[in-house]
Amino acid sequence: MFGSARGVLDEQPVRILLAFLATAVSTAACVEPLDDPEQGSGEGVDDDNDPSSVMDDGKSDAPRYAVPTDLPTLSAPEIIVSLDGLTVHLFDRETGFSEVYPTGVGFKNSRGVSVTPTGHFNTGADPSNGWWYVPRRTSPDYFAGLPFLRLDAENSEGSNTYALHGPITAQLRRGYVSHGCMRMAKDDIIRLFWIVKPHGQTPVTIQTEKEVDAEGHTVDVGMTPALWPAGEPIPYGDSVGPRE
Repeated sequence: MFGSARGVLDEQPVRILLAFLATAVSTAACVEPLDDPEQGSGEGVDDDNDPSSVMDDGKSDAPRYAVPTDLPTLSAPEIIVSLDGLTVHLFDRETGFSEVYPTGVGFKNSRGVSVTPTGHFNTGADPSNGWWYVPRRTSPDYFAGLPFLRLDAENSEGSNTYALHGPITAQLRRGYVSHGCMRMAKDDIIRLFWIVKPHGQTPVTIQTEKEVDAEGHTVDVGMTPALWPAGEPIPYGDSVGPRE
């Protein structure tokens, strides 16, 4: 009898430890990695709407990247970001160009919803404006001298703090990890930025749902989505509805 009772007592600490570890793993999966250097409110980057703000301090020792020379020339680029699919889809229905990139989007709040805003947005109207189109952002230094493509999406104070930019950490973490921006791998953001830069007010739609292409396939990295005909309305997810 005593041996049996002791067995029960010995098992209790083990069960408590296992329950603690399971809770810790579950919690860690829902929060940002501890080595992520970005700080802020969870409403994009902590920029104010000051066009004179320093995006490149000129002193960074981050290596300068080479602008790709093999970029396609597009006529009317569009971008769809899927929060459920963790994808950035850049395409041009007039030329047939279509590429899908992995992304890290806004962490999930207490309601289980990503802090990245959904809706129909655009890039800046003037591609020469260094506030909207930043070829090399070094301030703060974790932007690592990579491009920063700002959107006209607004935070709760009416500031344009959301963008497509580089990975922040050494490697892109594809998941719910950012403060609301769309993080992309180094080579991907360089490529996307310089393809889009000549085209002011490029449409950017951020939807909750996974994107579905014109043939009914779920859009994901590693595939070439079938495009809807130019001029035909795209059936976006219910979270955003049609683009007006």
